[in-house]
Amino acid sequence: MEIAGIDPELIARLERETTALLSALIRIDTSNPPGNETAVAQFLDDYFRAHGLEGEICGEPAERRSFVLRLTGSRPGPRLVLMAHEDVVPAAAEHWTEPPFEGVVKDGYIWGRGAIDVKNLLAAFCVAMRRLHEGGRQFAGEVVFVAEADEEDGTIGGARWLCSQRPDLVACDYLVNEGGGEFLTMPGGERLYELHVGEKGTAQFRILVSGESGHASVPLRRGNAVVGAADVVRALHDYEPRLSLETVPAEYVELLVSDPSLRARLLDERSARAALAELSESDSPGERLAADLLAPLYGITFSPTIVHSSGEAVNVFPPSAEVTVDCRMPVRWTQDRVAAEVEAALAGVDARWEIEWLGTIDGNASPADTRLRQAITAVMGRLVPGSRVVPIHSVGFTDSNWFRAAFPAVVAYNFAPFLVDNAEAVTPLFHNVDERISVRDLAFQSVFAYELVREVLG
Repeated sequence: MEIAGIDPELIARLERETTALLSALIRIDTSNPPGNETAVAQFLDDYFRAHGLEGEICGEPAERRSFVLRLTGSRPGPRLVLMAHEDVVPAAAEHWTEPPFEGVVKDGYIWGRGAIDVKNLLAAFCVAMRRLHEGGRQFAGEVVFVAEADEEDGTIGGARWLCSQRPDLVACDYLVNEGGGEFLTMPGGERLYELHVGEKGTAQFRILVSGESGHASVPLRRGNAVVGAADVVRALHDYEPRLSLETVPAEYVELLVSDPSLRARLLDERSARAALAELSESDSPGERLAADLLAPLYGITFSPTIVHSSGEAVNVFPPSAEVTVDCRMPVRWTQDRVAAEVEAALAGVDARWEIEWLGTIDGNASPADTRLRQAITAVMGRLVPGSRVVPIHSVGFTDSNWFRAAFPAVVAYNFAPFLVDNAEAVTPLFHNVDERISVRDLAFQSVFAYELVREVLG
C-alpha cells in the first residue's frame, strides 16, 4: 500500500535511511537485563552530530543513560515530545529464523530484537528530527526526541528519572510514545487504528503458601504447600473478577461488533461476560479477535507467571511455595480493591496463604478529546484515506504513565501506526521470536512523526 500524498522517491530514500539506522540499532544488544543503553545513547549522539545537531546524554547509572535532543521552532508555541525506549527484552538466538542481534534485512523486512519494540521508533524519530531541522524548523514551539533507558524493567533510571531529575528537558504539553497504531480492517474495508489515551496500572504480587515439612515417602493428604500453590494458580486462573465498563469505549465496541444485540449486551455489566464468551467461541475469526481485544478492557486481570518451592530435595515436602502473579488494573483502581478481589478468588482454597506485594503503579489517562487527537486523526486521514482513529486504554504499561503522573497537564498518547501489516500480523511479534518490521512500515512511521509535528506545532 502506498502512503497517500507523499513523493515515492522520498519514500524510497526514507526506507533506505530508516532501514540502515534500525539495522545498526538492533546490532547494539541492549537486552534488559542488563541494559547497556548508554551504547545506544552514544550512537544517537554521533548520528545527530553528523547532521549538525547536539543532544544530551543523561541519566544514571553510567551504563544506563538516555538521550535527549531538542529542536526549537521559528516562533513560540507548545512543546511536543517524541519518545521511544533504547532497551529490549532478551532473545534466545537458537529459537530465531534470523539472528536476533544482527539486523538482517530480508524479503522487505528488518529482522531482530527491537524491530517493533521499539528501536523502529528510534530510527523513525531520528530521521523525522533530521528532516525537521534541515527543513528550517518551520514550526512553533519545540519538538523533543527522548530515547529513554530501562522501559522494559523500569527500576533503574529511564523515564522516571528524567521526569523527576530533569524536568527542564522533558516536561511537555504533548507526548507521543510507543503502543497503539495497529490496525484492523473492518468488513466495509475501513481501517480502524487504536489510539491509546491511557493505560492500566500494575499490582504485582506473590501468594506465599505455607505447608508441612516431611519425608515425601509418606504422602500428605493435607498440608502439602506445592498442592496448595497449585490450587492457588487454578483459583486465580478460573476466577471471574467484577466487570467494569469504566475503560470500555462504546465507540470501539460498536466498530468491532456488527450485531446490535450483541453490542448492547457488551455494554451492559449484567450481560457483558456472557457476551464476551459468545464472541470468543464464535466461528468467525473477526469476532474471536474482537473478544481478545475487548476482554482485558473490562477490569483487572490475574496472570500467574512463576511458581517456586522452597524445597530442593525431591523426597522432601517443602515448608512453603510461592506463586507470582502479574495483575493489571484499570485507571482509578487501587491496591485495596485488588486485594479484595484476591481474597474473593482464593476464598475456596484449602491452604494457609498470605499476600506479598511486589509493587503497585496506578494506571492513568489523558483526555480523549484534545488538539493532539485531532492532529493525529487529521494526519492519518491524509496519509491513509478512509482510516478511523479510535481512542482506547492500553492493557499494557508504558513510560507514558510516568509523564502523566509527573506533569498532570500533559496530553500523552501511545500511537505508532502501521501501514502494511495489520494487528493480527504485528501483535504476536511483541516479545516473541522472529520479531520484524516491514521496510515500508518503518518509513511510514517516520513520515507520520514528521507530519504530526507539523500538524501539532504548525
